[in-house]
Amino acid sequence: MPVDEDWAQLRTLLLAPEQTQLDELRERLDTRSVEPYDVSRVLPEAFAIRGEGDQQISAVLTPYVENGFIATVRKSPQAIVDAIAPIMGPAIRQAITRALQSMTEAFNHSLDESLSFRGFQWRLEAWRTGRPFAEVVLLHRLRYRVDQVFLIHRDTGLLLHHVAADGVVVQDQHVLSGMLTAIQDYVRDSFGVSQDQTLDQFHVGEWTVWIEQGSRAYLAAVIQGTPPISLREMLRDALDRIHAEQADALVTFNGDAVPFQAVHPRLKDCLQAHYDSPRPRSTLKLWILVGAVLLACLWWGWNAYQGHARWVNLLGQLKTEPGIVVTNAGPMGGGYHLEGLRDPLAKDPLSVITKVGIDPSTVTTVWAPYYALDPQLIVTRAEVALKPPRTAQLRVEGDTLVATGSASVEWAQETRRLATLVPGITHYRDDGLVTVSIPDLLNRVNRTVIRFAPGSAMVEPSDRPALSALADVIRSLEQAVAHSGERVRLAILGLTDDTGPAALNLRLSKQRAEAVLAVLGGGHLGSSTTVTTGVGGSLDKRGVPPEYATQRIVMFRASIEALGHTSDPSRP
Repeated sequence: MPVDEDWAQLRTLLLAPEQTQLDELRERLDTRSVEPYDVSRVLPEAFAIRGEGDQQISAVLTPYVENGFIATVRKSPQAIVDAIAPIMGPAIRQAITRALQSMTEAFNHSLDESLSFRGFQWRLEAWRTGRPFAEVVLLHRLRYRVDQVFLIHRDTGLLLHHVAADGVVVQDQHVLSGMLTAIQDYVRDSFGVSQDQTLDQFHVGEWTVWIEQGSRAYLAAVIQGTPPISLREMLRDALDRIHAEQADALVTFNGDAVPFQAVHPRLKDCLQAHYDSPRPRSTLKLWILVGAVLLACLWWGWNAYQGHARWVNLLGQLKTEPGIVVTNAGPMGGGYHLEGLRDPLAKDPLSVITKVGIDPSTVTTVWAPYYALDPQLIVTRAEVALKPPRTAQLRVEGDTLVATGSASVEWAQETRRLATLVPGITHYRDDGLVTVSIPDLLNRVNRTVIRFAPGSAMVEPSDRPALSALADVIRSLEQAVAHSGERVRLAILGLTDDTGPAALNLRLSKQRAEAVLAVLGGGHLGSSTTVTTGVGGSLDKRGVPPEYATQRIVMFRASIEALGHTSDPSRP
């Protein structure tokens, strides 16, 4: 065996493990690959060291963390819910409790002022401004309220922390903090004051901004209303405590406001609110209110009772009214509704409604026409259809129309033909009706003579019954000719004897004729044309029967003329 091989074997025996390690190191250096195991050993320390230097590692990892979180939420949302439930549950309960407290407080304030005169004024203001009534009440009851508190770093002007009261609309708090710092700098530069002289407060609309200065930071409180001086002391105390508790963080502040989350309770305590205590309720107002309500109830009840009584009375009267049948009745839409049947000849229901004291405009009526079989309506219907003379009377006996009294022959004949055509009439009977003819009536009128004492124009009492009977005959005559389109012309002629002057006799005869006309009823004779004439001389007595020419009498001349005929009426 050569010597070199011997040395090689000896070297292998003595240095084989070291050689193997050197080969492995050389291979790793040649390949330059990073093993996961090696990275896992230094990764936590590497993140910590790089994170202290800058925020680049956070910026690099943020997209991956966000994507991973979103993927986890989509894949297993229940796991996220289980993880945040212990944190979000108390926070949600606390938020709900505060909201309910705020709502209850607003409701109590609104209820306290809802019935007062001031409450009506505030309601008017709410209607005019478009604000909710509860908000207007809170604004008027509010003494002061701290809406927002800003903790701002004094050197950099950056916002360290911010809190706001419930319900306050918060704009960008970082922009507001920058504006507060800019305002202070502007005031300081404008007035040329030193750094120790600062702006303590200013007003913006309905808000007041109080500023409390500290050595490293300052507090800015946005306040509504008129705050007390004690509030400034509270802000001062809170700022001092923050400086004491966060001294290192304030000194080493480099823009990261996360450490100042710990001051949240301190700033939250500064969100004070005070309202005016509600005035003690006056029992007098309560009694007045109760009395007004009671009177209103009594007034309403009395009116309701009166209205119901009038309605019942109306239904009772309509029920007894001939020719009206109520089939449906009741209140409807704040008024009343009536529905039923009504004979055209029945009484107008509106007159009944007005009579019982109900406003007709509040009653809706629907009536269907029908022929009622009430005797009085049948008689009225027959009188309308048959037009009986005044001397004739009609009545109903069951289904029979009975005519009595006196009437002309023509009317009696026409009535026999038409009576059964009247609704409700089946039979007609006129055995008690006395019929007279027009010629007979004319003859009775023309045969009547009224006598006078010498030189007198006074109708003797003994002649008045005869004139009364004559008036009835004239009326019968008028009604008898009424159906034929004619009328009666009645001439009353006064006469005297031949004693005395002719002029005196003419005046006396005229007076006698007028006296007779007055006893007959004058203008109550109906449609007759009545002419009074005095006959004073022998020439005027032409046409007078010879036996009456020299007598102190009044005689009558009745005749029939057409309605269109013009005569010369002469009525006293």
